[in-house]
Amino acid sequence: MISLILDSDIGDDVDDAFALAFAARHPRIRLCAVTTVLGDTRWRAALALRLLDEMDIDDVPVAAGEPNAGIEGIPLSGDVVLPLGGGDPRCDPRSAVDLMADVIATAPEPVWLATIGPATNAAALLSERPEALDRLAGIVMMGGRDDASNLREHNFGADPSAAAAVCNSGREVRVGDYLVTSQAQLRRADLPRVRRAPGIGASLSLMLETYFDRRQRDWTSMYDPAALTLALGDVLLRLDPTPRRAEVAAGQVRFELASRESRLRLAASIDAAAFHRELLDVIGCNP
Repeated sequence: MISLILDSDIGDDVDDAFALAFAARHPRIRLCAVTTVLGDTRWRAALALRLLDEMDIDDVPVAAGEPNAGIEGIPLSGDVVLPLGGGDPRCDPRSAVDLMADVIATAPEPVWLATIGPATNAAALLSERPEALDRLAGIVMMGGRDDASNLREHNFGADPSAAAAVCNSGREVRVGDYLVTSQAQLRRADLPRVRRAPGIGASLSLMLETYFDRRQRDWTSMYDPAALTLALGDVLLRLDPTPRRAEVAAGQVRFELASRESRLRLAASIDAAAFHRELLDVIGCNP
């Protein structure tokens, strides 16, 4: 069993909602807190609380990060469950960074931090509350693109300096980059099974179907829950043992070779079929 904080830009790409359900229902994960990042963070926090309600979970605190201007043109999925601009008075009054730091300080064992949106909150935690670094078991990130010809990727590109700071923090950092996690997919044919997930199935299937329709396609990648599995080891996603370092180049993050002291590793491959089974089984999407 691992303890985990999930930091998410839930509400845009639908994979964040599946990552939340996966973390909340995985038998080997104790979800300690959820924090939100990017744009209308209070709406994102309210959406996370709504989905936790549907899973009968009321003991996981949810805090909003600092709001900022979102990125225009990203098709939303969460607005069909909670109208944009909504809030929830149960949102933790602490900032995202303070909630992270408090959970890490009081947990009986080291905590994993999973950042599946821009790394803004995670970088602020390491800068403003550096004592938290020693109590982290490790950091899992979804982001980046290990492709010299095309570095563009949304999460790391939204705040590249923050992403690089977290990657180079000196802690164990496991990155599920775009090229690997994009191979983990759900398809329109999965909708009936998703709909059967206890409690949350109606919302997940509605968000998934809405996302298919807005993207005008019958598939979407499950980048975030795929990257999240790295906190449990490198069984579904295999890590490249080569030490790496993150550098910012032309507004994106580039991964370079590093000395043996670096603890940054990138996922190199994925068993996509096994991940598909694991995701749906954990969420409770019965065949």
